[in-house]
Amino acid sequence: MAESPDSLSRKFARTILAETLQVRRGDNVTIEAWSEALPWAVPFVNETRRLGARPVLLYEDEAAYWEALRNGLARATGEVGEHEWGLLENSDAYVFFFGPAAWPRYDEISPSRALAEVTRYNAEWYRRAKKARIRGARIYLGRTSPLSAERWKVDLESWRERLLRASLASPRAMHRLGRRVGDRLREGTHVHLTHPNGTDLEFRLGRFPVEIDDAYVDEDDLRAGNNLATIPGGVVGVAVDHRSASGRAIGDRPVFYNGGRADGLRWSFQAGRLIDRAFSEGGPEFEARFSAAPKNGRDRLSSFSIGLNPDLENLPQLEDQELGAVLLRIGGNTFMGGRNASPFSAWLALRGADVTIDDRPLLRGGKFV
Repeated sequence: MAESPDSLSRKFARTILAETLQVRRGDNVTIEAWSEALPWAVPFVNETRRLGARPVLLYEDEAAYWEALRNGLARATGEVGEHEWGLLENSDAYVFFFGPAAWPRYDEISPSRALAEVTRYNAEWYRRAKKARIRGARIYLGRTSPLSAERWKVDLESWRERLLRASLASPRAMHRLGRRVGDRLREGTHVHLTHPNGTDLEFRLGRFPVEIDDAYVDEDDLRAGNNLATIPGGVVGVAVDHRSASGRAIGDRPVFYNGGRADGLRWSFQAGRLIDRAFSEGGPEFEARFSAAPKNGRDRLSSFSIGLNPDLENLPQLEDQELGAVLLRIGGNTFMGGRNASPFSAWLALRGADVTIDDRPLLRGGKFV
């Protein structure tokens, strides 16, 4: 018998609270959601109580948010009052269904300006969360809506169910695997990526921090300020030497940029620069963004990552998390500790690849050695 949606939502809440965030009896737990995500947020309230902890449910109304932006109140929407800061600083765990769900509507209201205004509290939020040692989870379900499903040409209900199931992957198992892969990336200098589809790319790693998002918040994460795990989770990534890429990379799956879906990606690099590119789908949207971006850094290979999640396959903007999948990114990488400050970003994904680091195999046919 198929598992009911209610049962799956309860199991989802239990996994995040008990395993990702290790909620304990007596903890204060804040659950923040957009109104569209309330059906998944409410089970977190019940499961928090079942664990003997104390929940608070805080939500942003989707309709009121878009009305404020239409009326020129983006700046006011991005302000946080002391009462809300107090809620954050007195929480032990924080569950965030980030949104808005109908995010494609930003296209209607000068998106870059609106986004800068409504998210200007971000740096302060993370500073306070680090100081308070918050154990947090950012849950991707809050980004799903009929509008986003239409933009990415996916079935909404299937997408949501697959997100839920991918969120049940064992955080501890991904944590163990991620640490082993992370050690290889820290120790290595030279990466060689090949695939039967004609991919043959080499680049250097440099000396940048290795980022592990394993859906598990532990003491090391709290010390480093990596307070919020992404749910679903499961990826190890690192910025690369932006002068070093040489060869060709051919994607074997679609990728999902904010502007739309892209497929059939073929990228060629020389001396770190993207010198040739082709798409079977999404090329015009890519070219429009690429042409509008500042030239400095937009064409550089900037990061490399490998997925850890055994229950995830080809989900929008989580292409890097499927177990053994490889993702290559061009453009900015300062968010990963790199030196490329370009505002442009695009990526290519493939599975079934061979990866060697300093001539030692890490992946064969997309499986960890």
